[in-house]
Amino acid sequence: MVQIFIASISGYLSLHFFNTLPPYWFLLLIIVFGAIMFMVYRSVVFICFSLAIFLAVFDANQYINNIDNIPTNSSNITIDVSISTLFNENIPSEYFEAKVLNLSSSNVDFVSPLRVMVFWKDAPILKQGEIWRLPVRLSRIVGRVNQAGFDREQHALSRGLHGRAVVTSGKVLPTQLSSSMSLRQQWLDKVTPLLKNTDHQSYLTALTFGLRDGLEAQDWIDLRDSGLAHLLAISGLHIGLAMLIGWWIGYLLRLCLPQTGYWLWLPLLCGLLFAFGYAWLAGFSLPTIRALLMCLIVGVLRITAINWRPWQILLVTLGLCLSWDPFVSYSAGFWLSFGAVIIFLVMVIIGNSSALADLSWQQRWYQHLKQLCKVQGYLLLLMLPMQWWWFGGVSLAAPLTNLIAVPWLSFITVPLVLIGVITVWWPALSSFFWLFADYSLTPILHIVAWSHGAWMMLPVSITPLLVTIAVMTVVWSLLPLLYFRWFYISIIFIVVSWWWENNNEKKNQPLWVMTVLDVGHGLAILIEKQQRVFIYDTGNAWDGKSIAQSVIEPILDHKGISAIDGLVLSHSDNDHAGGSDYLIQRYQPRDKYSSDQRDGFSACIMGQKWQWQGLEFSVKWPPKTMSRAKNSDSCVIHIQAVSGEGPSVLLTGDIDAKSELVMLTQVQTEPADILVVPHHGSSTSSTQTLLDSIQPSVAIVSIGYFNPWGLPSAAIKRRYQANNIGWFSTQDSGQVTVTINQNNYHIKQQRYHYSRAWYRPQWLAKE
Repeated sequence: MVQIFIASISGYLSLHFFNTLPPYWFLLLIIVFGAIMFMVYRSVVFICFSLAIFLAVFDANQYINNIDNIPTNSSNITIDVSISTLFNENIPSEYFEAKVLNLSSSNVDFVSPLRVMVFWKDAPILKQGEIWRLPVRLSRIVGRVNQAGFDREQHALSRGLHGRAVVTSGKVLPTQLSSSMSLRQQWLDKVTPLLKNTDHQSYLTALTFGLRDGLEAQDWIDLRDSGLAHLLAISGLHIGLAMLIGWWIGYLLRLCLPQTGYWLWLPLLCGLLFAFGYAWLAGFSLPTIRALLMCLIVGVLRITAINWRPWQILLVTLGLCLSWDPFVSYSAGFWLSFGAVIIFLVMVIIGNSSALADLSWQQRWYQHLKQLCKVQGYLLLLMLPMQWWWFGGVSLAAPLTNLIAVPWLSFITVPLVLIGVITVWWPALSSFFWLFADYSLTPILHIVAWSHGAWMMLPVSITPLLVTIAVMTVVWSLLPLLYFRWFYISIIFIVVSWWWENNNEKKNQPLWVMTVLDVGHGLAILIEKQQRVFIYDTGNAWDGKSIAQSVIEPILDHKGISAIDGLVLSHSDNDHAGGSDYLIQRYQPRDKYSSDQRDGFSACIMGQKWQWQGLEFSVKWPPKTMSRAKNSDSCVIHIQAVSGEGPSVLLTGDIDAKSELVMLTQVQTEPADILVVPHHGSSTSSTQTLLDSIQPSVAIVSIGYFNPWGLPSAAIKRRYQANNIGWFSTQDSGQVTVTINQNNYHIKQQRYHYSRAWYRPQWLAKE
């Protein structure tokens, strides 16, 4: 059995290594090879491995086929959808997930099941389970692909989403076809009025139904800093507690019933009923499914008196989760949930503590407290690589906050929540328990507030160190230094060698690096040299969020850059300057330049020059500052090494054709090897005169897929290509990184060179 599950798990996880899906004939060859190995050696490893790969690739092909049936261009169609998202009537939401039941379009072949993320601005009150006929603009999901930050395409895969639908306003109006609500929605609607007078309604709703829409951005920051965000995901510990409560209720019922074999399974059935009910309320999220499976296995083993080791139970649970949905391994919850359980198993293996029965109660409590502290320490150290991989950092306060919050929430708050849910049809009694559950959250939220600022971002450069710490934490307990001294000496030698090689690489750094970030429709460019950065434009801002916060900050943290030396805003448009306030507040750049009149900014006007890190910034346009700089007033900057060595770059903002021609007549023309295309490739810019004067060899345009303006202009793109100018677009390439050396430059496309995967839109990745 162990071999079967290890082979199957390896087969399912092999999806992560495919840039493109292998053909079925290749998979059949693997299955045939596995069958031969089974017949010759009587080993099931190869055949289980090959079958798991086949099933995983089959599911992946089905996912891609569903996406391929959505046109590459946005299409206006009418669809019938069943709403999958749970709604709190007190919290309006413009986004929800839905299952497509039917659609009418000659351009789209309907393949069921098709799941979409729907955006409906000013939507009426919606309920889970309702069926609506909606006029929408249907498109595939294309996300921003950068070194760091949110990955929408991977998130869509982990959620099983195939497309995006935007409800349109026109002659066809949305029509409700069915008003039937899911039982889960009805239960939430019963609970919501009882929470109206509580102080922590959003937290209670999250703990009960897994609905976290009511939490503000600052709440998530505080939970991240404290390391307690996992508790609002309804963790496996909560499901286990529900199982235990149900087990004891079933046990007490069995004592009151005739002592016959008919009631032997009653405690297990009651426990599973409670655990299943709580997991159902939470929407069967991954941690709840994992915990539910483990509860089922443990319960059956106990009833049948079969003895399995803990790691065998975990192995079977892991295999069953991947068999049910191979794509769950693309979510952070999968790795963090199973990672935490694995760490507990490691603690069991290396614990080897003496029996506590002979100790006094004070000594037993001391040993238990010591073990809890030890577990939190191991969690901090061993979860470091996973925390960094998914979130870019780690909470330094997590060991202490979890030591207090986990038992408090598990044994006080969660039981009160469960009783409040069960007694919801007795409002007076239910309100009483909800009130106490609300009070019980107060000390936890005080701890959360106390932990503010405890989050530490970790740059990519220390990845080997994180892995070494995690490995050594386990190895140190399993392999004593006395007997394995040469092993530890070799580890030290490897670490020192890595450090030495890393320092040598730093000595051979390029002159400088320009990174055009994938920010959708907008512009944000990083100019980097020796771990210092100058930023040109900041991208868009919307509804309290911005590209500066969601893209620029994660990338700077990823690179280990904690300060911004300078900031240039080309002009006032939101897609170029929207994130400036956030960047200024977060990083307080020393030098700030703008072509409009802003407090604290120096003027960015024609003829101005400054030097930074051996680079010269020469402003070519505009001739004067404006109270509000428009496209034609964009700050155009030429960048090259002070010595004149190496390729040069021209940053153009949204300058238009008229400004291009006037600029070329008023300033000395300086050729530029790399041109950032003006105004996102609009037909109002990029004149032939500009191209003849600048003579670039490469043009980079920053634009988002499915933008409403149809940019870049096909005529403009042909113009660049007719002049033998290389064309790179962030909508196709993702982040574009230009490494500039003394005599040449190299261009890397994030989609093609670093982030290739089978689930990404293959028509976008170009070499």
